[in-house]
This record gives sequence, structure tokens and C-alpha cells, in this order.
Amino acid sequence: MLMRLWRQYLEQSAANDGDVAAQVTVAAYHTAEIFGLLSLSLDRERRFRRLIDQRMEFFREGSRRAQEFGDKLVTATFTLYNHMNTLCHQFSGGHPSARGLVQGIDEQIHARIQQESQIGRSAEALRACFPLLSLMTLYLRDDATATAAVRRVEERFAAGSGKAVTEWDHMLNALYRLVEMMQLFVALSDSELNDQARQIATQFEEEDRTTDLQLKLRNGFCRLFELGHLITTHLDATIPE
Repeated sequence: MLMRLWRQYLEQSAANDGDVAAQVTVAAYHTAEIFGLLSLSLDRERRFRRLIDQRMEFFREGSRRAQEFGDKLVTATFTLYNHMNTLCHQFSGGHPSARGLVQGIDEQIHARIQQESQIGRSAEALRACFPLLSLMTLYLRDDATATAAVRRVEERFAAGSGKAVTEWDHMLNALYRLVEMMQLFVALSDSELNDQARQIATQFEEEDRTTDLQLKLRNGFCRLFELGHLITTHLDATIPE
């Protein structure tokens, strides 16, 4: 499954060379899928299996129906948010304070998206993903060094949000900070993955010289997918059945 998803990502990206919007969709859809598979990899006791399967089916149905770029982006970003929501519950082990935080984020996003455009709704979904991934990363390793690293990314997220003027600004700020936090998440998961995570981060930094908004969006989703695939493949191989 994981290797097939990787091949599809490469093949579909190559097939849409020159069509940036289509490549954004490829990368965003695969990002949504890989975080669902990460959730499955962690669900060895099948506590969340019904919810995960339901959310995967919602994604399949949404992607079949979506025709316009904006609709596809909304489908991908809200699927990603849903899987992050599940993952946060998995990592926190149902801790009351974490459960309350996740519920609060869920209520906020549903309140905010009522009057938003498609780009605005996608931006809100990604912005809501960020605190969930932050919490997951803190639960992954609770020590001073890890906490300080998480706080630095959170500070960059807050600074970017404060400077953002347009919906695109908010979306790219959230996506970029998700990539940074995911790089940290991977590194804290297993030190053996540091070099690969650093290579992905280096490529991301080099690509960020572009000023084209869709290219930035594509590059962000590509790197987020690759980091997600890296950790999911690693966990799938190391967590016992």
C-alpha cells in the first residue's frame, strides 16, 4: 500500500508536469491519504478503525465529486484535518486536557468556515491542523529540548499569522509551519530518520525561492507528504502487529 502510494505520487506528478494546479491536487490528495495510513499504522488495537475508515471513505467520495481546483483543495485539507484530529486522540491517549483542546479546535473551525471562500476554508483547515500536530509532537517526547523546538515553530506560526493579509498568506503560513513541525516530529520519532528528514527540509528551503503562490502550495504539500510517508513507512515496519 505505502509503496503503491509513493509510485502513484511520482507518476501522477510527472504526468501533470507543467500544470501546477493539477500537481497541487496530486500532492494534497496524497498528503491526505498518507496521514490516514499513519493513523491506521498506529491503530493496532483497532480502537479507531471505524472512524478512520469512515474518514477515508469521506475522502474517496469527496475526491470523486470535486471538479474545481478549490473544491479539491477543500477536500484534501479537511481530510488532513480529520486525520490529524484522530491522530491527536491516538497520541494523547484520551487525556482530558488534550481531549478538551481538540474539541475546542474542532468547534472553532466549524464556526470559522461558514462564510469563507474555498481558499479561506482550506486555509482554516490547515491552520487548525497546526496546533494538533504541535500537541502530537509534544506527546511524542516530553523533554525540555523537544518542548523548546516545538515552541520555536509555534512562535513562527504566530508571527506569520500576525503578518498575513490574504487567505493565501494564512494558508501558506500554516502549510509551511506544518512542514517544519512535521520535520521535527519525524526527527523526534527516531534519530535514524534525521538525515532523510533534513534532505527533505533542504529541498523545501531551496524551492522556496519562487514567488508563485501555487508553486509554493505545491512544494509545501509535496514535502509534507514525503515526511508523512517517511514516518508512516518507518512505523509500519517497526510497530509489531
